[in-house]
Amino acid sequence: MGMDRDSYVSEIINKIQVFVFPRRLRMKEFFRDYDPLRSGRCTIQQFGRALSLAGIRLPEDMVEALSDHFTEEGPRVQRPQCVNYDKFCAVVDEVFSQGNPNPSQMTSSPSSTMLMSFVPRDIADEDVVLHLLHRIALLCKTRGVILKYCFTDFDRAPISSPSRVNPRRGGQVTINQFLRLFPFRKEMSDKDMQILVERYRTDSGDVHFQALHNDVSEVMNTEMPPFPTSDLVLRPDEAEWEHHTLNPVEKVQSKVVEKRVRMYEHFQDFDALRKGFCTVGQVKTVFTILNLAKEIDRVDFDQIVAQYMREDGMFCYADFCADVERAFTIPCLEKDPHTTPMMPDFTTTAPARRNKIVLTPGKRTRFAALEDKIRTRVVSRRMLLKPAFMDMDRTQKGHITKTQFARVMHMLGFELDENAISLLSAVYCDMGNHNDFNYVDFCQSVDPPPEGVEHVMPHEDLGSSAIFRKMVRPGDRAAVAAH
Repeated sequence: MGMDRDSYVSEIINKIQVFVFPRRLRMKEFFRDYDPLRSGRCTIQQFGRALSLAGIRLPEDMVEALSDHFTEEGPRVQRPQCVNYDKFCAVVDEVFSQGNPNPSQMTSSPSSTMLMSFVPRDIADEDVVLHLLHRIALLCKTRGVILKYCFTDFDRAPISSPSRVNPRRGGQVTINQFLRLFPFRKEMSDKDMQILVERYRTDSGDVHFQALHNDVSEVMNTEMPPFPTSDLVLRPDEAEWEHHTLNPVEKVQSKVVEKRVRMYEHFQDFDALRKGFCTVGQVKTVFTILNLAKEIDRVDFDQIVAQYMREDGMFCYADFCADVERAFTIPCLEKDPHTTPMMPDFTTTAPARRNKIVLTPGKRTRFAALEDKIRTRVVSRRMLLKPAFMDMDRTQKGHITKTQFARVMHMLGFELDENAISLLSAVYCDMGNHNDFNYVDFCQSVDPPPEGVEHVMPHEDLGSSAIFRKMVRPGDRAAVAAH
């Protein structure tokens, strides 16, 4: 009876080994969650649960026979943890050293589906095959086709294995399936398809499409296409701007007055001993803190540094701040008590706010004649210019584009050609570019307000100026002046 019991258990273990071997299962991993102390034992119920968790479906009598066979007795064994699963796993794992317990059941090794087991056939003209592969690679790339996915639903594994959830994925299809599922039949001739079939035909008469996919992937350029860019090509600007001849110190001085900032205290943060000197890097830091770094370019910064640099490379910020502050202070004012300092006005900040084109004497003459012509027409026709320009200036910044200026002048009846528009833009584009047109200065020049209006409205804004122009006509200016 004992021999019969042992034979029954051996038969059960052999079935488990047949199930475990092709799936490469390690049984001990399914028992660890039931043994936190790693004693190597578990209960009878946990033993059955672990087998079910591994996918082994056994009747209750077989589970009971196994648990009884591996049940231990002894002083260190504490019930109900009496089933030695460690010995059970060791017996089952012997199958990996002994080999396949059931040779009649064919199994596939992990390398059985690797392409090293298949070598494409040689073709007499390899250049023709290479040309076909490049054509297929180009079609796959341009149309976004992955070649192997066209045959996946019909491929067959060379060996059936219980370790495969899906018995396919062998990389092979029949010749008829290959010809029917090939995605580029219209682009390939029958001769080309025959060459592909002959090259990738296996010994069993199928077509190894996975090898074809790999060869196409090798010749395909997988690099990312270059990112589309639009290079900035600036037109050559032959105009000479006022900032080109402006001293960088005057430019910084106008910005300091405009923003009402104090530079000396920021430099003193880097000069603990109050010697009046700092490094060039600290000068850049101060300009960045004061938001002045964007106002001057590298050339202007180098000129400022060269002008106030000491022989040892230190920057004399005391002299620099003194020259900048001359715009709103007078040095040693206490020595001359009768001097009346003047407050800075718009002319002081003009270099920071405006950047005009330097005109030649010939252009100035032509501009004066053109402006007199426009001014005469405005006075004779009693036209209001500024309201028309304000319709284009929704934000009321006092500037419109050059194209908008041309549209307004054409709408008002001024037939100005392109040369006239360019000449006016060269004078009234004062923001350092050829596009922003200062229509406020233009209207002030060609349609000045009547005498005495400046005394009534010394600080007129855009809206009040338009309203007043509607109330006072050019013909009534003499009456306004007399009044």
